[in-house]
Amino acid sequence: MRGNHTRTGILLAAAAALAQAQTGGPAFEVASVKPSGPKSVRGSSGGPGTSDPGRYTFGSATLEGFIAIAYHVDYFQISSKVPLDEQRFDLVAKLPEGTTREQFRVMMQNLLAERFHLKVHMLSKEFAAYELVVAKGGPKLKEAAPGNAAAPRSSTDDGFPDLPPNRPGMASHHTMRGGYEVVRMRAQREPVSQLADFLPTPDNRPVVDKTGLTGKYDFTLEFTLDRQGASRDEDAQLPVAPSLFTALQQQLGLQLVDKKIPFDVVVVDSVDKLPTEN
Repeated sequence: MRGNHTRTGILLAAAAALAQAQTGGPAFEVASVKPSGPKSVRGSSGGPGTSDPGRYTFGSATLEGFIAIAYHVDYFQISSKVPLDEQRFDLVAKLPEGTTREQFRVMMQNLLAERFHLKVHMLSKEFAAYELVVAKGGPKLKEAAPGNAAAPRSSTDDGFPDLPPNRPGMASHHTMRGGYEVVRMRAQREPVSQLADFLPTPDNRPVVDKTGLTGKYDFTLEFTLDRQGASRDEDAQLPVAPSLFTALQQQLGLQLVDKKIPFDVVVVDSVDKLPTEN
């Protein structure tokens, strides 16, 4: 999971939300959480900021996934002495009208505390990461123009998930070419922070946006992802696309800088393996 890592600059806000969750606060109107069955569909939908803000579902989810959503963190920011990915669950919840994303997260925290008796505390820890910055020469990003109603999502002839005109979003496609993993990412009307959140790196390090760019952009990025420890045949061809680091500079005018960066970490003190009855 990528896209939710949180800097320690907002650790106080996370602690405040944690205190609120432990003492009550916002709650789902109705919520059902039970072990997944053979017909469970993996994935989440609905909630604040979507076309169905009053209903949230998360199918075939692990406790680790629930915690990541509730505390707005990535998996590497969750520390637990007990496994959190052995069992999967289905969640269906009804939200009060006008629920914000922040309130939704507290509702998730309250749900986990009530049904799984989850107890956690927060701390700050440094991780090897990358800062995404503007390269020498400036950015090469095209600022998105205002558009009309979005067309439906489609695909290109080679199967790459496409973004039709006026549809905000980001599509990513991984394929093997000549023994190398090639990634193509396309974005429309998206901030650079979204690229940082979803950018895969060879060593799986998180990426933090430090470009200072605040607009929304249209761009395509294609690169070879040479993962650490990856093996390939001796007769493998040369990469058909530049490395991630080269592609960022050549195609977008951005670069990755190796850094030690502090992140919030959710430490699980205790949790039940199964939820109480609905």
